[in-house]
Amino acid sequence: MTTFPSLGLLAVAGLLSVVHLSGSALGESALETASVIELYTSQGCSSCRGADEILKTLAERPDVIPLSFPVTYWDYLGWKDTLARPENSDRQRSYAKVLGEGKIYTPQAIVNGMQDCLGNSLAEIETAVRVTAPVIEKEAVPLKVSLKMNRLIIETGEAPKGSQHQKGKVWVASVRRSLTVPIARGENAGSSVTYTNVVRNLTEAGDWAGAPTSYSLPVNTKLSKDGDMLVVFLQTDDLGPIVAATRVAGGS
Repeated sequence: MTTFPSLGLLAVAGLLSVVHLSGSALGESALETASVIELYTSQGCSSCRGADEILKTLAERPDVIPLSFPVTYWDYLGWKDTLARPENSDRQRSYAKVLGEGKIYTPQAIVNGMQDCLGNSLAEIETAVRVTAPVIEKEAVPLKVSLKMNRLIIETGEAPKGSQHQKGKVWVASVRRSLTVPIARGENAGSSVTYTNVVRNLTEAGDWAGAPTSYSLPVNTKLSKDGDMLVVFLQTDDLGPIVAATRVAGGS
């Protein structure tokens, strides 16, 4: 499909409490180094069908956390994407600026916040995972997540010694693991497409400044949306490398 020029900046806000922890580590917390794959897709994009299937396959692997971000900018073609959010389109545009591509398209995959590739090419995605994995392993930050009394408790560790990434943000994605949508118009008219790990809401838990930090968020309707899984990840800088990620059952 035709690409669009990049414009706009990501702006997402969330409410939470933040407490800085003493010490340099999180005790027994393990390093979370699963690769995060963000797929920018649309129900109005015929070439996205293969990418959606690839994401479904990737969701079965323990070493990756695939996320589907449906976008809105193909709605004008005659079918309004029922899962798309303007925030997803804004996030993709911001990646285009950060990664220096200056354009957005579907299906596009962003791997570990560092490299973009064709979302309907498993070979390209696997190559991007291999290329970025050593960086993620070197920069990995401890991450521990738990649900306690209807609150999501997130604990992060400190940046590795000598790391150039000393700041970032912790994000919480409310995810629906599987959704099947009948599409009546557009390029996929007459099809029913199953979407995997659809991001229904993305909340900013708070800033991270390279030091151990704890975050506490209420698991309410705003946070969980209509998801059945929560994915927590630490992304450095402004849409930089994702150096920690994990998932927990939860949601509405």
